[in-house]
Amino acid sequence: MLKRYNNSFLDKLGDFNFEVLESSKNAIYALSNDLKFIYFNPAWFEFANKNGFDKSSAQQIVLGTSVLKSFGGIRLKLYFRNKYKKTIRTGKVWHHQYECSSNKKYRFFHQTAYPLQNKEGILIIHTEMFKLPMSNMNRETFHAIEHRYFNAEGRILQCSNCRHTQRADEPEIWDWVPSWVKKLPANYTLTICPTCEHLYKED
Repeated sequence: MLKRYNNSFLDKLGDFNFEVLESSKNAIYALSNDLKFIYFNPAWFEFANKNGFDKSSAQQIVLGTSVLKSFGGIRLKLYFRNKYKKTIRTGKVWHHQYECSSNKKYRFFHQTAYPLQNKEGILIIHTEMFKLPMSNMNRETFHAIEHRYFNAEGRILQCSNCRHTQRADEPEIWDWVPSWVKKLPANYTLTICPTCEHLYKED
């Protein structure tokens, strides 16, 4: 079984109740001040499984590895690195809302980052606000037609937030392609589409 925390993490908790974190249905993890994992609650692994981490992928995200490895695309890596570092530096709680849908369910989450004691890291809680069958979202669906989506470099571009895929010949249009939400092709790049841009602006 993977180790989920070390004793030094318990010393950083301050007013947080460890037993409450452990029993929470929300996915919770903690990071050191250099953004490496120092804690996972049991619900985090269920969350990871629902969000596309297979068993082998989840086993690569262990104590001591960087949280930035879990973000797809350079844009998200930079955004969350800056926000998490700012939370540690200022000691102020940070909130972020995001979509994390599967091909069958629309899911919307709220992420809260709390500073740990003495600027030694942050505790991050992911709360599922609501979910609906994707059939209720009235999203027009498209088939994974290679010539429509693969660009000149032979890659598709997919939004890390809403999971829409950019058309190669009409780059201003981003389509919902369920088969590529379920499983991305080998050649892909994750980015942020214009619709989701406002969610990832720096202050």
